[in-house]
Amino acid sequence: MPADDRVSRDGPLSRVGVLDAAIALVERDGAGALTMRRLGAELGVEAMSLYHHVPNRDAVLAGMAERLMSQLQPPPSGAGWQDAGEWFARQLRIVATSSPQTFALTAMRPLRDSAALAPIEALLAALVRAGATPSGALVAYRALASYARGYALSEVVGFTVDASGDEQDDVLAGLDADAFPVLSGRRDELRDVQADRAFDTGLQALIDGLGRALIR
Repeated sequence: MPADDRVSRDGPLSRVGVLDAAIALVERDGAGALTMRRLGAELGVEAMSLYHHVPNRDAVLAGMAERLMSQLQPPPSGAGWQDAGEWFARQLRIVATSSPQTFALTAMRPLRDSAALAPIEALLAALVRAGATPSGALVAYRALASYARGYALSEVVGFTVDASGDEQDDVLAGLDADAFPVLSGRRDELRDVQADRAFDTGLQALIDGLGRALIR
């Protein structure tokens, strides 16, 4: 143990360093591994040292969510609102599937950090430039974020009707064709629905609808 327990095995502790270590821990060992004691051990310090940077586990979770959102890249300069909206949704899905355990754990956490809010502001600004009111831009953001977040959660958590596995196959194969005329007998077709294609189709439909409803 270092003489100053506020110094980790890799140098002085920082809030960013603590949060990145928490993300690495959750991605490797799952959400249940995230305790202040375990996180301190990962950094080579006593758990009490972490409280100089994060007051409690809840603050760690909030910070992890912000670290993920801060990874979203801004849309290309001068992008129209449709391109900006598509860019935002795709970036959110990429970040989610790159850190699936962390995303599943923190996706619904509120964001307060400026770096995490910057991608949202970029999207809102593109919408307002296109003619949306600020309140309309917020509606469009919420719709796009909810769609991308929900889709990504279904991918990383696996709560989908087309989930793989023998048990799910048995359920689909045993459906009553009269009660489920569309779903029954289409087990293989469900498997063949590509996640990217389904995401793209839904995103385009959402953007088209938002344009009709909110852009003057």
